[in-house]
Amino acid sequence: MKVKNVVSVVLLLFVAASVVYLVAGESLSRSDQEQAGSPGTVAEPTPTETAAGQAARTTEEPVESTGEPVEVAEMPTALQHKLVAYYFHRTQRCRTCLTMEAYAEDALRKGLPEAFESGELEWQAVNVEEPQHEHFVEEYGLTASALVMVLLENGEQKQWKDLGRVWELVGDEWEFKNYVRDEAMAYLESGS
Repeated sequence: MKVKNVVSVVLLLFVAASVVYLVAGESLSRSDQEQAGSPGTVAEPTPTETAAGQAARTTEEPVESTGEPVEVAEMPTALQHKLVAYYFHRTQRCRTCLTMEAYAEDALRKGLPEAFESGELEWQAVNVEEPQHEHFVEEYGLTASALVMVLLENGEQKQWKDLGRVWELVGDEWEFKNYVRDEAMAYLESGS
């Protein structure tokens, strides 16, 4: 009889430990979701969701009363126009390419902070060697790292410009940043 009692106690402890493990895991999972944005949070568009990918997306949102997920359509952005500054690069990157990216992003974020805050200006660094981004090479005629300004109106590409002078100005940070900021401002004003 003693062996049977010992086995019963061990099984009960195993079941109790399993329940505690599952409850603790569920609690941690919910905590992680709240910090990272729960599944019910409507996400901002990703870098690849430009003119070609602006279709309405859905996301699951938990329903408090039943616990069943429901589909919620993402609301379209209120902006009629948006400027996306793409810095296109490859996987292998030299110091000059990294410098150009840093200067360009800094010029835009510090030179036009209101446009970033309003969502009118967006920065995207894109590796064109990743399969989902390879289409940019042909679309914009890329042969090397490049900074391309793309003006979107109502979610569709209106115009774009390769800021080719970044290569000649990379040795002069001040001139480089002024050039990038001025080009972005011109595009933003043309979309107003």
